[in-house]
Amino acid sequence: MPEPLTSQAYVPTPVATIRDDLLEATGQAAEVCRTSPLHYVLRLASERVELAITWRRHHSGAWKWNSSTLTVDGAPRELARDFEDFVHIWNDPDVLSRPGGRSEIPELTAVGDESQLPYTVRQTLDRLRGSARRKGTDSTIDAFAAATDSGYTIQISGPKGTLHLHYTPDRRSSGSWALAPYHPFRMYDTNGLERTNKFGRDLMSAMADMFGLSVAPAVPGQTGAPRPASVTNSVQVRRHTVIRV
Repeated sequence: MPEPLTSQAYVPTPVATIRDDLLEATGQAAEVCRTSPLHYVLRLASERVELAITWRRHHSGAWKWNSSTLTVDGAPRELARDFEDFVHIWNDPDVLSRPGGRSEIPELTAVGDESQLPYTVRQTLDRLRGSARRKGTDSTIDAFAAATDSGYTIQISGPKGTLHLHYTPDRRSSGSWALAPYHPFRMYDTNGLERTNKFGRDLMSAMADMFGLSVAPAVPGQTGAPRPASVTNSVQVRRHTVIRV
């Protein structure tokens, strides 16, 4: 087994970057070894969790992610979805076995009297329920509205995940309500992990993903047509593609 490289030894940038990110997030230094002229291996281990990532040198000379493994309590486990998910598992290994343990969905309490909701919120809630009926899945899609510190949130939950629509007072029209201007919605997958970035700021894409193109309801404040989301933040790209562990 090759000896771990010292902190002064040369390490390719992709390997060094993830090594530094892991040190910052976990407080523990990972071991890096060069196992052959074409491979580097990074290992980070605690008493219960062990992560191993392998890089391979491409024919162009660049170092590319090759493979990774995640072990918890000595047993291979499902790969983490991204950097943040791995840190979650590192800090709480039992989260992989606990139902709902990985969920990032805020807990909301439905309002008791929907007739007291602002008109726009109530109208949207009715449209969502109508779309679920038209799709024939109203028995598996649940929609309700909850009061929050900033206004109201509509939660739609179904087989494909959970969608939150955030409504706040409309600054342009006194007494009116509209989708929050900066964070109008949040999308969570079936494990409760946030996947809003998958849709960019395109609410129609999120609605179509949940309901299907033919029955996605028109939501006040939504514009444009479904389009693929693009992520331009280099840190997000690094943390959502390098560590699929």
